[in-house]
Amino acid sequence: MIRRLFLSQALSCLGMFSAACKVLAMGQDSNDNNYGTSKTCQTTVSEIGGRTLAELRDFHNRELEEEYIALWDTGGIDWVYGGFIPRWDENGNFTTDEKQMYYMGRGLWVFSYIYNHFGQRERHLKASRLCRDFILNYCREKSTGYWISKISRDGKTVIEGPYDIYGDMYVILGFTEYYKATGETNLLDIAIETAHGINERIVSPEYQHLQAHKEGYEPGTKILGTWQHFLSALTPLARVTQDYGVEMMARMCVRNIMERHFCQEYGVFFEYLDDSFMPYRPEAGRDLRNISSWHSIQSAWMCMDEALRLGNQKMFMEALEMGRLTFEKCWREGEDGGLIGLDYPEQNIADSSDSPSWGRLDDAMVFALLAIEHTQAPWAIYWFDKIFTHAYKKPELFSRTGLLHHPRRLFCCIEILDRMIERNGKVSDFLAG
Repeated sequence: MIRRLFLSQALSCLGMFSAACKVLAMGQDSNDNNYGTSKTCQTTVSEIGGRTLAELRDFHNRELEEEYIALWDTGGIDWVYGGFIPRWDENGNFTTDEKQMYYMGRGLWVFSYIYNHFGQRERHLKASRLCRDFILNYCREKSTGYWISKISRDGKTVIEGPYDIYGDMYVILGFTEYYKATGETNLLDIAIETAHGINERIVSPEYQHLQAHKEGYEPGTKILGTWQHFLSALTPLARVTQDYGVEMMARMCVRNIMERHFCQEYGVFFEYLDDSFMPYRPEAGRDLRNISSWHSIQSAWMCMDEALRLGNQKMFMEALEMGRLTFEKCWREGEDGGLIGLDYPEQNIADSSDSPSWGRLDDAMVFALLAIEHTQAPWAIYWFDKIFTHAYKKPELFSRTGLLHHPRRLFCCIEILDRMIERNGKVSDFLAG
C-alpha cells in the first residue's frame, strides 16, 4: 500500500498557517475568499417566508446557543478521559462506556468549529483538545494507520477494529477544523494519510462495506453515501492544504456522484451501483434499487460547495438541478410528510414505505439556502420556506444530541445568511460572467 507521509509542497507555499490564521468555512473560492456581490444583477432577497435575513440568522444563532450548546453543557463531553459520547441521562451520566470513532471525529469537528466561529470559548477548545489527545493516544491501528471503530471509554480496550470507514472520514473533518484553531500542521499530515487509507479501501474491488452502516454488500458495490461523506471531508481539507492527491480524490467523488450515481432517465440518485458502476437490475430487489433522499440532497450541496471551491460554474448548476429534482421527486405533503426516500426509482412518492427524518430537513435547508445565495432562484426561496416551516412545526424531532447534521445546518445557515446580509441581499458574483 502506498501511504502519504508528508504534505505536498503546496502547503509550504501557504506559509504553514499559524494559529492566528484566517478561519475558513464552507462556500469560499479557490483562494479561500468569500464571493463578492454581482455588479449586473440588482435584485435583492430581503426576506424569506416573511422573515428577514437578519431574523433568520438570529433565529439560528439562538438555537445554536440556547438549544444545542446549552444541551451539550449538560453532558456528552468526557472531561475525564477525553472525547464525546452522545448518550447521557438527565443527570449527565453516560449510558454507555463505549466510544465510537463515528462520533469522536464528528465531535472534534463540531466543538472545534464552535470554538473557531462562535466565540472562541476556552471550554470548547479544551473539549476539542482532550478529544484530539484521546484519538491520537488510543485510536490508531499501528499496522495499517486506520482508526479503531469502537473502544472503551478509558481507551484501554479495543472493542471493534477499524471496520467503519465513515469514522475515518470524520477524523479528517475533525483534524482539519482543529488545525484551524491551533495551527498543528502534523494533524494535516495525518488527515491526508487517512484520506489515502480510505481511498485504498473504497476503490478496491474486494471492498464490501462490512458493518459500515449495514451488514455489508457484494464486493465492489458502490454507495452514494460513501462518496458524499468522503467529499464532505476532502473539500475543507483541500481548502487548507491544496494537496494534489486530496484534490484528485475529491474530483473522483464528484465524478462518481454526478456522472454515475445520478440517473438522467428518472432524475434521481441511485444509492447503490454494482461493481461496474451500473444500477442493479430490478430483479436484484428493491433494497439495491433504493433512492436515499437524504444522501441525494447532501450530495447536491456538497458538490455545489466543491464547485464553489474550484470556481466551476457548470458543476454548480448541474448539482443545483440534481438537488431541485430530488425535492420534486421525494417530497411528500402532509403532517407526516417531508423528504422521503424511494424504494425504487419508478415508485410514486405516495407509495413509499420510508418514514420522514428531521435530519434530512437540516441538509435540505443548507441546500436551498446555498442555492438562494448564488442564484436567487424563486424555486429555492419557495423550498427553503416550505422546509423551514414544516420542520419547525415539530422542532423536538431534531437530533440535538447529534454531532453532524443538526449543528452543521446551524453553522452553515448562519454563515450563508451573514454573507447574504453583507451583500445587502444581492446575489453573489459567482455565476457572473
